Amino acid sequence: MSRVGSWARAWLEGWAARLQEPIRRAGAFALDSWTHYSRHIGLVLAVGLAYLGLVQGRAAPAWLFQPVRLPQAASAQPASPEVLQALLRRSAYLGGTRRNSPALLIRQVDLHTEIPERPRRGIITYTVQSGDTLFGIAEKFKLRPETILWANYDVLQDDPHMLEIGQVLNIPPVDGVLHVVKEGETLEAIAQKYNVSPEAIRNAEWNGLQDGGEPQVGQVLIVPGGTRPFAGWTPPRQAYVVAGGKRLPSGACPSVQVPPLGTGSFIWPVNSRWRSGYDFTAYHPGVDFAGRPGDPVYAADAGTVVYAGWSTVGYGNLIVLDHGNGYQTYYAHLSAIFVGCGQQVAKGATIGLVGSTGRSTGPHLHFEIRGPGGFVNPWRALP
Repeated sequence: MSRVGSWARAWLEGWAARLQEPIRRAGAFALDSWTHYSRHIGLVLAVGLAYLGLVQGRAAPAWLFQPVRLPQAASAQPASPEVLQALLRRSAYLGGTRRNSPALLIRQVDLHTEIPERPRRGIITYTVQSGDTLFGIAEKFKLRPETILWANYDVLQDDPHMLEIGQVLNIPPVDGVLHVVKEGETLEAIAQKYNVSPEAIRNAEWNGLQDGGEPQVGQVLIVPGGTRPFAGWTPPRQAYVVAGGKRLPSGACPSVQVPPLGTGSFIWPVNSRWRSGYDFTAYHPGVDFAGRPGDPVYAADAGTVVYAGWSTVGYGNLIVLDHGNGYQTYYAHLSAIFVGCGQQVAKGATIGLVGSTGRSTGPHLHFEIRGPGGFVNPWRALP
């Protein structure tokens, strides 16, 4: 057995010695081939990637599709300067070397380019749809809510609760005020009224005013950036003579004596402590407090009833208490009223029930505080 093993080992060693030379030659050939062809393979890959990039972009100059003649694979000569320049040009077009090629202006592709919106050329109209709100309409046209109110006083009367389906609203092209020119009004007077410069009105392209010219009577001017105070409704305090079809609202309380009953501090008018609807703003001078139909409504301070009944300006069933110290409180959209004109009520007395009457989209209490200086934010006055 030892003689057979020795013979096998000698045979294998001889066979391995005969294979060493072919293996060495094959390795040398592979290394030489890779060294010779690698730069040409790189050129081919570069052209292929450039072509794929152009197909993706779908827009390229004609020169980019011109064939580039690469050196033959069997040639040991490097690529010519012309070939290298063509490849570099393609690479620069695709963004690969544009920092090193200042002569080439490359446009980057941005899939999220935002096209700036141009202002509308004038006033348009919008018909109120189901589900619309003042804020939603303003956002739709990229305007502030007060702009919508100021442009539509004839139908909204500066009150967002007056919005209803089917109304046709004026939509200005920019934030500001719409003004109808009256007899004797000058451009300077109009500008002063809305706290802007005359140039702001004159330079507004929609108005078509010539240099030095004055607006015409009846002309509708767009006052960009203009502002004005909001017109808050106040219940009538004096009796009117019924003439020409003019009548008092059903809740009016003419000739009511108002003694100083108020304490100067206020309590919550409902049991809830959260908002359900509009908050206090310049164009909504109260807070819509949450409530269920039939929840009690309390007098926020002692006072005298100066209005109790139906309101014609969107409040629905309304109670107004005058506290005799310069302050009044408003309680709107009630489902029931428990007090009458001239009645004096104590602080905390139940004066009505939460409802959804008038311009209301659901049960809540619209609560306002009006003082000597104007509207008071209820959030700051309540404990």
